[in-house]
Amino acid sequence: MGTLKLCRDRQAQNPFFLEGLSVSVYTLEELCYAIESNLFLLDEKWIGTSLFQWLEKELGEADLTAHLKNSYRKSKDVYECAELILSASGFYTVERLRQIDEMLTRMRGKSPMERRKMKADYFLSEKKYRHAAYGYLELLQQENLIYLTEELQGGILHNLGVAYARLFLFQEAAEMFAAAYQKNRSEKSRYCYLYAMNYVPEDEVLGNLEPEIHFGTMKEAFSRFTEVSDQEQYYQERKKLSDASNSFNWRGREEDLRRQWIADYNQMNC
Repeated sequence: MGTLKLCRDRQAQNPFFLEGLSVSVYTLEELCYAIESNLFLLDEKWIGTSLFQWLEKELGEADLTAHLKNSYRKSKDVYECAELILSASGFYTVERLRQIDEMLTRMRGKSPMERRKMKADYFLSEKKYRHAAYGYLELLQQENLIYLTEELQGGILHNLGVAYARLFLFQEAAEMFAAAYQKNRSEKSRYCYLYAMNYVPEDEVLGNLEPEIHFGTMKEAFSRFTEVSDQEQYYQERKKLSDASNSFNWRGREEDLRRQWIADYNQMNC
């Protein structure tokens, strides 16, 4: 991703419109790029007779079309069809195809909201924290909450806290970890809340979201703080935080940041 891809195969006179993505593609390479870029959004809407006809008539991909029809007729597995198309393009290395197969395997049986969370989780693992944060914020919009279980909401809030912490937004991170604990009652969220609060000025308050802190939790957190504070990396992180706070007014530009995240996220998905 992020590299120039040269289209060498036949170009269609009439494009194929991927309705779920609102994207028109003219070549097999463009179709592959759209699939790879939106693995977590794939569903039954994109596969079917219209795609088979387009591949065969517009691109002359008779063999690929036959394989796709046979596969889809047997299993109705859209992910298997996606892998067939990606493999047939000759565009991907064996290692990349293996990675895609692993992602698709994890997605099988997941709800649409779970798949969208997995996309945000992927950005988080790739250290694309702004994209991850926006993905989680989008999932937490009021209209989506009815589709989310309490457990899933807790997981989204927790990971949003992680993204905020990686962006040095420790008060926001603490608020998310506290909110996550209200949903999932996870000790992990409670520990992360304490870690984030270690970086929050004493005069900042979180309202009524602060989780109950039991003695065992405090003891474990204190032990971890002691262990971490003996490492040079701890002081390097504190210096990064101090430098960031002195050079940038996070609070004053919170809305600007959110708008920028949204713009970057939308641009990435164009």
